[in-house]
Parts: sequence; structure tokens; C-alpha cells
Amino acid sequence: PGASGTAVLHSPVTFDLTVTALYTPLISGGRVLVSTLEDTAEQPPPASESCSLLKATPSHLTLLATTPKPLQPTGELVIGGEQLLGENLDRWRELHPGTTVVNEYGPTEATVGCMEYRIEPGDVLAPGAVPIGRPRPNARIHLLDAGLRPVPAGVPGELYVAGAGLARGYVRRPG
Repeated sequence: PGASGTAVLHSPVTFDLTVTALYTPLISGGRVLVSTLEDTAEQPPPASESCSLLKATPSHLTLLATTPKPLQPTGELVIGGEQLLGENLDRWRELHPGTTVVNEYGPTEATVGCMEYRIEPGDVLAPGAVPIGRPRPNARIHLLDAGLRPVPAGVPGELYVAGAGLARGYVRRPG
């Protein structure tokens, strides 16, 4: 829902995180504000450009706590790219109690996001790793062993992604 407002594009277009921040608003009737997350005198964010969607990595959380108010997401903060810990996110959520946080998982080959775990305002998080959630529409997730057989519940395995958004493979690597 935040994509129909203003998203902040703060990363290079070569970074796969940019897919969400750039294309999602453009196909949802939203706007894209190109900016940095740092508060710089040379580039103050316009007060009229309130951010409704921001995508970042968990490593950005400390920086996000100090970004200018117009760059603070009021609708959704999408986090991905590395493991998210509940205790690290709790600090940010104290400052932004009305923002929904989406923990997104997905390799570049799955067009960035194929699973998500939504944390609504008021939801309580346990310390430790935040779940990566459930598959998005048109994605299927399989947990397989070394022989590519499904593993029973509670048994570690390798996560395999399938579905319409998955890349078709790599050049000269048919497997």
C-alpha cells in the first residue's frame, strides 16, 4: 500500500534493492524521490515529499533513526538483504510506532522478494531472528535435503524457490 505514495530511492540502480523502491511505485501510481538518507545541507529533502515506502537493509536501521523526517517511512519499511533481528528493529519501531515493517526474503534470481513477513504496528517481536514469512503470490518454496527430497518439519534443509518470478537460469549453466 505504501507504494502508491512516495518511495525514496537511495541506492544505486545496480543494487537489486532498487527494484522495489523504483518500479513498485511507478506501476502503482506512486512517486519516486531520488535522495540520499544522510541529512546534507546541499540536498535538504522537500517537506512536501513525505515518504510512504522505504526499502533498506537491516544495516541501515541505525542510519534510518537519524534521517530527516521527510525521509522516514510513514507507511511501510521493507527490510531485506540480510538477517533481521527483533531487538535491532524494536529500537527503530519505538520511533515509528505507526509504520508497518515487512521483512522480505528473496535472492536476486527471484526478482528480489519472494517471501515476506509483515509486522503490523503494535505487533510484539521476540528477540532474535525475525521470520522470513510465507511465499508471495506466484512463488513456491521448497525445503529440500541434499538429494532434493522434501525434509520433514523441523529438519534443516536447503531453501529452493520456484514460480513465475524466478530467473530461468544462467548462461551455460543448464542446472
